[in-house]
Amino acid sequence: MDLAPSLAGPWYTDDAIFAAEQQTLFSTRWVCAGRGEELAEPGDFVTRIVAGESLILVRDEQGTARAFYNVCRHRGSRILTDDAGRCAHGIRCPYHAWLYALDGELRAAPNIRDWRGEGAQDLGLTPVALEERYGCLFVNLAGDPASFDADITRQLLDRMGTAELIGHWELDRLRVGCSRTYDVAANWKLIVENFSECYHCPTVHPELTTVIPEFKRGAGTLTVPGYGATYGDGIGGFTFDGRPGLPALPALADDEARRYYGLVLTPNWFVNLVEDHVILHRLEPLAPDRTRVVCDWVFAPETLSAGHDIEPSVELFHRTNGQDFAICSQCQLGMTSRAFADGGVLVPVETQLGAFHDEVRAAVETAGGAKGAGHL
Repeated sequence: MDLAPSLAGPWYTDDAIFAAEQQTLFSTRWVCAGRGEELAEPGDFVTRIVAGESLILVRDEQGTARAFYNVCRHRGSRILTDDAGRCAHGIRCPYHAWLYALDGELRAAPNIRDWRGEGAQDLGLTPVALEERYGCLFVNLAGDPASFDADITRQLLDRMGTAELIGHWELDRLRVGCSRTYDVAANWKLIVENFSECYHCPTVHPELTTVIPEFKRGAGTLTVPGYGATYGDGIGGFTFDGRPGLPALPALADDEARRYYGLVLTPNWFVNLVEDHVILHRLEPLAPDRTRVVCDWVFAPETLSAGHDIEPSVELFHRTNGQDFAICSQCQLGMTSRAFADGGVLVPVETQLGAFHDEVRAAVETAGGAKGAGHL
């Protein structure tokens, strides 16, 4: 049997390749940067690192989420240093006190008599394209970004089949009940690959395969549009021990309950849909061998306000995350070995990884990173 080749080891360790991925995939594609609810009120902000750039995401006075480079237009100082907070009266640089409105316009420059004069309108914060969709904040660093729908929405439709099916989870109205951050000693691509196949599930995920027995066969659901894996007989809910879960999301049809739908949307967003909540993963590549993963468990607001116990639901995927990230870290160790210098192979149930590898190769080749490092 002829098996397709995987990426070679240096694709997971080489600084030039990592930089090229940041220059292309993470600078020209729509990248998930957080939840809209993090910006609950005008003036609320978060800072994020995307493709090596510090960004400010803020809610303006009209309720619109905006993104800007976290760089003062005067002398280039970083403006906001906290991960999150509130700028009720505008965004003020700590160096010379230049003040920007929440829409990025320069509002005041102390000790400049005619700061509103000609040219001042060009000294506002440098904007970044932002879309608030599906309850999340997506940014794109490209000067002329491609359509959000042609990127993220297309990937959603490819997996779920129809916009109607996606809409039944009402992602815009769900709220975070638990959020956990994982520092993973692995390249971001290893995490994408791991979430894209279930060949490892029988070995690595005893709790998950008890709830979803078909995963014991090693075949996932990503390649079948609109297909959700069914819960096992006697399983009450998507919980760590199969106990009954929470009230089902109200818009779901009967045949959509008791199913799990997993989605991997490149470059950095995973969506896991079950009958009573959604698990969202956001990847932040930090170095060739290090990735921060933020995982949010989101629920119907009425479920949270009613005081239901969400811990059994959270615990199932928290265990799954821990198992996945541990094995990804083990893989990262192998990427540095001369035994994997030419890569490995992909078995038939991993064919979707080949498409991801082609996507990465094309992006890095565009930047010249892999060629320059001698790995194309």
